[in-house]
Amino acid sequence: MKTNSETKTQIKGGSPVAIMSDLSWEEHLVIYYFRCCFEGSEALLEIHEEFRFYLGTEKANKTIGALQFLYNKLQNNGRRRLVSHDLNCKCVGADENCFAQLVTRSTYTDKKDSILIGLLLTDADLAPELVCAAEDFAVGVQALLKIIGDVTRDSKTEKKVLYN
Repeated sequence: MKTNSETKTQIKGGSPVAIMSDLSWEEHLVIYYFRCCFEGSEALLEIHEEFRFYLGTEKANKTIGALQFLYNKLQNNGRRRLVSHDLNCKCVGADENCFAQLVTRSTYTDKKDSILIGLLLTDADLAPELVCAAEDFAVGVQALLKIIGDVTRDSKTEKKVLYN
């Protein structure tokens, strides 16, 4: 988790709220891809290649374009800049969880939850655009999951206490 080294306080949005092993595969992938945005263009090119391999160029472009739109709009026009944990961190930060819920709930028939999350992250004018992009991203992630199969988690995953 990222901390302010001078004051030793946690940065807003970085507090752990869950662990990756407790999430659905869709939430897990959404958070992983969100974290890749913080890693730079090389990481985004790698995930674009993954989507292109499994879904084709058109769907890959739409999916990664939606992810980049979400990331850029939230970082540049959000109520505050979002933070992420390291790429392979087992914790899920508050901002990451909000992002995952925005994306996963955007495909529901009733989009009220996704719109509410969008409103909490940015202003009312931008929230509908966020939900639309989140849906495009979620559809791509769901399509990828259908192709690579429903991978089951190891039932012996260790549960850890997040505070201490």
